[in-house]
Amino acid sequence: VWLNNPLYPLEACGTSGMKAAINGVPNLSVLDGWWGEGFDGKNGWGIKSAELGLEEGRRNQEESRTLYEILQDQLIPMYYQWGTTGFSPDWVRMCKHSIVTLMPRFSAGRMIADYLARFYVPATHQWRRYCAEQFSAAREVSAWKNRVHAAWPRLALRRIDPSVPRIGFGQALRFEVAADLDGLSPGDVRIELLLGRPGGGQRPQHANAHVFAHAGRLDSNEELFTLDLKPEYCGKIEYRIRMYPFHTLLTHPFEMGEMLWL
Repeated sequence: VWLNNPLYPLEACGTSGMKAAINGVPNLSVLDGWWGEGFDGKNGWGIKSAELGLEEGRRNQEESRTLYEILQDQLIPMYYQWGTTGFSPDWVRMCKHSIVTLMPRFSAGRMIADYLARFYVPATHQWRRYCAEQFSAAREVSAWKNRVHAAWPRLALRRIDPSVPRIGFGQALRFEVAADLDGLSPGDVRIELLLGRPGGGQRPQHANAHVFAHAGRLDSNEELFTLDLKPEYCGKIEYRIRMYPFHTLLTHPFEMGEMLWL
């Protein structure tokens, strides 16, 4: 058994537990680091953490009680259920399940494949886009960034539709915002509404982004953006509206480091 009981949530990763698991050694660990992702209820045991706000001594007492209960009620009885062959079939089954479920996910091969798919290959494609036609795309993006950075401090965003505090489930809402772009075109920005559950902070939790569409110019010379939205779930929800620079050649949508919240 690989026992690992760091103080949650301070476990950085846990490569030693990965090595143990892929060699058939069941893990008994706090559900932090890699084990919080790898534990499936059948490939080892998870020590549930106590409330983070508890006093340290009380927290240690509760977590140690959980550890001893797992040892007493689950781990030790399973290990000593020896059959006629001299070993526990359930224990061997767990060891095999540990290898099957964890080796493909927590290996150097999977790590390299992720780096290739998520970083190296996209970076190569982006470099080729920027290099094409004697770096015309790179020059275009550079000039666009300079123009956006110069104008951004003067941009403004305001809500112009009447706020509706409550709707029935299945009803739709229409959002309208006016953007003063100070010479930028509507295509130079993207305006989104983040919709999710109340998070207790400045942004909703588990939010989905819904993109506004450009709907013309107002008499005030502001650009009108609209969004027709039917919330996909009921109950209490929160939303925030944001605007940030947008260009199809950007490597990352937020690489400009500029964002305006409403």
